[in-house]
Amino acid sequence: MFENSMWLLVVAGGPLILAIVIAYALLTRRRRGTAERRESERATERLYREEED
Repeated sequence: MFENSMWLLVVAGGPLILAIVIAYALLTRRRRGTAERRESERATERLYREEED
């Protein structure tokens, strides 16, 4: 009986825990605002210009 319960835990619990972790990561990740995106674009352009010189 214990072997069946453990196997069920591994087969059903593993993917369930993985799905919960992925959902948590997607819901809590930080999104950049407009000003941050603009500053990032400027910094990228500046780096490319410096690389060309």
